[in-house]
Amino acid sequence: MFQKHWHGLSQSTAPFSDGTPQASQWPIKPGEYFDYEIKPNIGEAGTYFYHSHVGFQAVSAAGPLIVEEQLNKLPPFAYDDERIVFISELFNKTDSMVENELLEPLSVVKWTGEAETILVNGNSFLGLDGNDSQTPEPWTKSEPPVVSTCGPEVIQVEPGKTYRMRMIGGSALNLVSLGFEDHPELSVMAADGRYTKLAYTDRIQIAGGQRYDFLLRTKTEDELRRLGKTAFWVQLEGRYRPINVTSYALLSYTSDLAFNQTTALAPPAKAPLTIPNTIQNWLEYTLEPLEPNGFPSADKVNRQVFLSSAQLTATSGVFATVQNHTWTESNQHLGNTSFNEKDPTVGTPYLVDIYRHGDAAIPDYETTVQKHGGWDPNFNVYVAKVGEIIDIILVNEPDGLSIGFDIHPWHIHGGHVYDLGSGPGTYNATTNEERLNGYNPVLRDTTMLYKYTEGEYVGENMNFTSQAWRAWRLQVQDAGVWMVHCHILQHMIQGMQTVWVMGNASEITRGRSPDFMEGYLNYGGDAYGNASYDPLVNHHFDG
Repeated sequence: MFQKHWHGLSQSTAPFSDGTPQASQWPIKPGEYFDYEIKPNIGEAGTYFYHSHVGFQAVSAAGPLIVEEQLNKLPPFAYDDERIVFISELFNKTDSMVENELLEPLSVVKWTGEAETILVNGNSFLGLDGNDSQTPEPWTKSEPPVVSTCGPEVIQVEPGKTYRMRMIGGSALNLVSLGFEDHPELSVMAADGRYTKLAYTDRIQIAGGQRYDFLLRTKTEDELRRLGKTAFWVQLEGRYRPINVTSYALLSYTSDLAFNQTTALAPPAKAPLTIPNTIQNWLEYTLEPLEPNGFPSADKVNRQVFLSSAQLTATSGVFATVQNHTWTESNQHLGNTSFNEKDPTVGTPYLVDIYRHGDAAIPDYETTVQKHGGWDPNFNVYVAKVGEIIDIILVNEPDGLSIGFDIHPWHIHGGHVYDLGSGPGTYNATTNEERLNGYNPVLRDTTMLYKYTEGEYVGENMNFTSQAWRAWRLQVQDAGVWMVHCHILQHMIQGMQTVWVMGNASEITRGRSPDFMEGYLNYGGDAYGNASYDPLVNHHFDG
């Protein structure tokens, strides 16, 4: 099974192209292919990426997606050139090993272990072996021909230039904090595909799903002569993991200086940078939009929805839950089945059902909101009306009775959300609104739900104590079936995903009849091609 998601782009016009199996479309059958339609909206020029939305595939089935400015329009900040920096990870297990072992019963379940190394554009020095990365056996081992090619990514630059660095968080697990040796002045200019006012920092902190564009000014030839070198380490470190792996890339100058350096054959004996361990306050309440973004005030908010993240155990396994519920592409947990129920309930993809049955496939809004806080137990979806404004409060709620807890990069499909900030303990809307006074939040699609303790465990013998929060303000504009989920791949496999139905049937389908969309509504329908025939594509952007 395979599916491709276009991370950060709203796919509301071509809803079957969001790439979420069992939510927005049928999975692509083995041996078949599907033509995705992508048409970025005005104002979406920026840095994005694509990745599989099935199991652990996104650890490698992913890559950059750059949306250029409109014809004859320049970016708002001047720079000479740009570089793409795609961050990912390598693990000591195959995708199928990870997926199968994470879903085993509690008595035999196995964690993936920590990342072997952090990759930059697919490159790194040789990483940790299975023992050093705390990977339960069995684990894989790199073949000698592969080991011989291991080496750092070399980012080539010229002296005296300004570069736009397009950094993409494609990691499965790690939040990565990184810095550039002897280049401490970085200017963030965009976050998650939206331009911001310049924000100055000496390091970048990026998790899976996030993107940051920043300006890096290279040194002049005179400065290089004084330093006596033309190659500088880029130091990358994981954070808040049992093993905070360190990896390196190289920023290498192209010049005629006599002391030009060749690519290093080994990582430095001593780390050139001291990167702070603290992560919770990096650029919090700092990034603001370059242009007004229509941020709605608190008095316009219609309701709140709380999404509490907790890792729970049961005899049947270990689960990553939202409000004590789980959702995966292989088990939609229809009919209010328990989070730990292993017998799958897999129905028709929600979007397909809406095309076939109209509003009957969408939960009743009033009942769902008044009785269940916006979540429908039968469909296992959240509902929203187009035009309403919802504050979504993400809560990190460790289960102090049985298991530790993690930080979570939360991602929303469809439209972006206004990031209202984060903090420890319990969310207080009044207090946070005071902090927002005079501050205009940026629109994001992936932000961090932190934890505020150094240890793995907190609240022992106290079940479900709110330990941290992150607040979003969602102005519902894009009708469709969209996912909201943690972007740690292991947690997605264990169920930390939700599905949202935004809008009514006519808004979601745009009045297109099922007959017009028939090839998309059947598993293996003629919208899916193979070696014998091309797919019959409905061009949603025509007309």
